[in-house]
Amino acid sequence: MPAVAPPSPVDVRPNLSVEEFYADYVNTKPVLLKGALANLPAAERWSLPYFASVAPDLEVRLKTGRVAEGNTTTMRLADYAKAAQEWEDSERVGDPPGYLHDVPLLTLIPELRADLEPFPRAIFPSFFAKRWWVFPQFFVGPSVSQTPLHFDTLLTHNLFFQLSGRKRFLMVAASDRERCYPYKWRWSPVDPDQPDLERFPKFAGVATYECFVEGGDLFYMPPGTLHKVTSLTSSVSFNIDWHDRTSVVRGLAAARHGMPPQNVRYNALFGLGMCGVPLKALMPALRSYFTYIS
Repeated sequence: MPAVAPPSPVDVRPNLSVEEFYADYVNTKPVLLKGALANLPAAERWSLPYFASVAPDLEVRLKTGRVAEGNTTTMRLADYAKAAQEWEDSERVGDPPGYLHDVPLLTLIPELRADLEPFPRAIFPSFFAKRWWVFPQFFVGPSVSQTPLHFDTLLTHNLFFQLSGRKRFLMVAASDRERCYPYKWRWSPVDPDQPDLERFPKFAGVATYECFVEGGDLFYMPPGTLHKVTSLTSSVSFNIDWHDRTSVVRGLAAARHGMPPQNVRYNALFGLGMCGVPLKALMPALRSYFTYIS
């Protein structure tokens, strides 16, 4: 059986201008903007107990078991924070209490927005920059929380904001998607850390890329990048999935390659937004996108 090559590191650019970001990385390759968020109040304040102190009675949806299976439960935010801390204090004995995964916390707790100012709006196209707080989807949970290998469902750009804790990304380029045996459109059964090459022989020789993100870091992945994400500590992060004109066209064309019709519809709506239709007019049709169980 062929040996699996160790992953390659991604570029680290602590002082990357918006112009350099678009010229060197957008639609091309991942990059870590080290410390780009370090001056935001959120990088000092945010934790699960902090969120629970702001909105203790908020009912949140948690992923349980393997994220790709989509099993969920609900819990008061204060109770979840307590359960997560007790699990960490028990030296991680037994199953973790769940993963607050793909949740629009800025919509649910608007007070958190102030902790993200001044927000780096300039990095986004104007449609996403004007009302940026609508788009973040949060990932909050204890150590070992994990999302298996997958790509983002609309083939959007992914800008990942790590505010506290540490995570590891293990990635595969979009060009190798079919060698990852995708199912349900976006998920892969391959563990890129320990691939079973007898079951998944096409994965042999696939190059992987690795990035560690820490509190205050900003991380970019191009559309279609497959990624496995592991929380190495308790962690608070969110991402914003966004389109430029190139990715919108690619997302619409993906209807020919198995993208679910609902996803193509969402891409069409984002395309309308980038052509000047205001988000307020599109939001009734997009609301299900921001609340779906991935």
